[in-house]
Amino acid sequence: MLLTLFILCASAVPALAAPSADEAMRLSDISGTITVKNASGIPLEASEGMPLYNGYTVETGAASSALIKLDGSKEITLDSRSICSVKHNGKTAETFLIAGTVFFKTDRPLGCDEAFIIRSQDIINSVRGSFGCQNETGVWLLYGTTIVQTSAVGQQSADKQVLQSGQGAFLEQASGSGTGANGQTLSTRTLTSDSVPLVAISAIAGDQAMQRKIEGVPTLDFQAMIGSLEGKKAEAAAADQKAVLVAQAAVTAQNAAIGTSSANYPAGSSAETTQSGGPSAFPGGEAYSETPVSGNASDSQALMAQLSGGSATLDSSGGWTISYTGVTVGAGQTLTITGAGTVSMPNLTIAEGGAVNVSAGATLAVSGTDLVWRGTLTNNGTVNCNADLALLGTVVNNGTFINSGVFSIAPEAGFNGGTVNNTGTIIVSDGGSFDPGAADGVVIRN
Repeated sequence: MLLTLFILCASAVPALAAPSADEAMRLSDISGTITVKNASGIPLEASEGMPLYNGYTVETGAASSALIKLDGSKEITLDSRSICSVKHNGKTAETFLIAGTVFFKTDRPLGCDEAFIIRSQDIINSVRGSFGCQNETGVWLLYGTTIVQTSAVGQQSADKQVLQSGQGAFLEQASGSGTGANGQTLSTRTLTSDSVPLVAISAIAGDQAMQRKIEGVPTLDFQAMIGSLEGKKAEAAAADQKAVLVAQAAVTAQNAAIGTSSANYPAGSSAETTQSGGPSAFPGGEAYSETPVSGNASDSQALMAQLSGGSATLDSSGGWTISYTGVTVGAGQTLTITGAGTVSMPNLTIAEGGAVNVSAGATLAVSGTDLVWRGTLTNNGTVNCNADLALLGTVVNNGTFINSGVFSIAPEAGFNGGTVNNTGTIIVSDGGSFDPGAADGVVIRN
């Protein structure tokens, strides 16, 4: 009965209330490269002591960390290459871990009217007077008590485990029909000193109160944990360096993939599209006899010059990829994408009153950071968005929208219709609209 009462107490979420100014979450301590964005996806300058509000996201780069004070008794530390969003209502603090690892801590047992919840896509962790670590697939509880359960998306019930000091819970594929997220179940294990993540050891090394609590956990040896610190730092540094090299290789591969664009050929070369309607030769001598769309620009500057006249059309017939970087579609301007190939537009901006139309069968690929769309995108084909993008306007989706970045929908902005294939993160602010025909992946509604 007492355990049942404790679980009910720990799971209770009080009525939501707007936090006052003095209850604002804060970015308390930062190291390395830190990116902060508000609920609309607009980037802000990160600084120690800055307030964080509901829907804000914090991201750490390689060899970086960020301590976030959620209120007077609850805090988290983001490990390197991690990202989370935060929310605080009344006595409830909630973190959504989008990627990476987070260290969590409360400095006292929480009351029945308090909640400290850390979510990932597949795990919900209700923290009670304790400290430990969590990533996307598991929880390491070093001290105290916490309740871990699967998110049970599309399932009848969640797999729930109550962890005590020195225990962990990790997702495993269930045999048969699992009860948890995506057919997965939670496996409970006894933790050992060498299994504790670096971010936890680093936090405990500077806190004598936590060290004394660890001394009372039979399976954990604090001195052994400290002894492994330098080795774990070296492993983390190597992993960070590998991540940087992988990212650089991805950029190189992307540049190579769009290397056959008209912008990469000098005027008068064999790849330049003619305006007369006659055939033009592509590399290798193949004849292309489709009639080119009038006004197809050969580079970004020419395209924007043409848009200044009111409209322009980019045609990628023949299955080619053409690329235009840093284009702004201004007020009263319309850009139309046609053809069976791909039009790649890194750093595309749609100003208020501007319009981009993607025709059936055509593909628009967008990449970049800190992009803002204030106008209207109408998609009847495919849009592939690998960008950090804030929507302040409207997306009318009659085709397929693929998101692998962070796509934020501001208040009064709207995304409607079609299919959304989402492997990134979609953040919908209060007052914003996200109403596709079908969608998957991580969608955060604030």
